[in-house]
Amino acid sequence: MLRKTVTIKTEKQFTDLTQIAKDFVKETRGEGSLHIYVKHTTCAIKILENEILLLADINNFLNTLIPPDTEYMHNKIEIRDVPVNERINAHSHLRQLFLTTSETIPVSNGELLMGKWQTCFLVELDPIRDREVVFSYMES
Repeated sequence: MLRKTVTIKTEKQFTDLTQIAKDFVKETRGEGSLHIYVKHTTCAIKILENEILLLADINNFLNTLIPPDTEYMHNKIEIRDVPVNERINAHSHLRQLFLTTSETIPVSNGELLMGKWQTCFLVELDPIRDREVVFSYMES
């Protein structure tokens, strides 16, 4: 197994990880799989089409489904055992419920077996942050 952890500063909602993934597996031979995992509860890993209007639609859908300005229990900092400067981010945690913390992509002879329109994204739900993303390759 090969493993690499990358720290990414998210400056936008969708960060393309595809090239990092391609570079990570390019020296592998034979058949295997690449697992991409994010070590946080307010962001996700998702394979989506990299089309700007679709990404805007996803953002609008999440804002409609789980608005940031609704009263959530998690945001009641005064009754939680957390620092007073804790982020008000219940909506970020709730949005992550509908996404995933990881994706697995088949690999053949150093190539990701992704479809023409597929892009692997780190989806930030609580910007701007440093995020740790783990890339693990396992040979079949």
